[in-house]
Amino acid sequence: MDGKPVEVPLELMMGDLQRRPALIRAGIGRTSHGPAGAVLSTLRKVLGLADGVEELSASYGDVWLGLPMRFVNGHAEPALPPLTRSERLRLDSAASSLRDAYAHLPTHSERIAT
Repeated sequence: MDGKPVEVPLELMMGDLQRRPALIRAGIGRTSHGPAGAVLSTLRKVLGLADGVEELSASYGDVWLGLPMRFVNGHAEPALPPLTRSERLRLDSAASSLRDAYAHLPTHSERIAT
């Protein structure tokens, strides 16, 4: 801080990093194979080889949000659980924030050529 070195407890940090994948799997059930496993899991459902729910980017009004999608025989439908008024307002607020962010993105002709 203030340009001075900060002491980092490496052993503690390494232990936390090693425990994190198990905590994530236990808490939210993510695949143990990372992005490739998530793609394969979704592909199996899209092809109708398995049914289930995947968190995917899906249309929500005029924006795209990460939503649970239920697959049955290769057909996907949004599978939002019943939301309280407060939860619905927060979801709509997230959509509004994305809409605002999209509005500030440069158009194709405004982008700097690389």
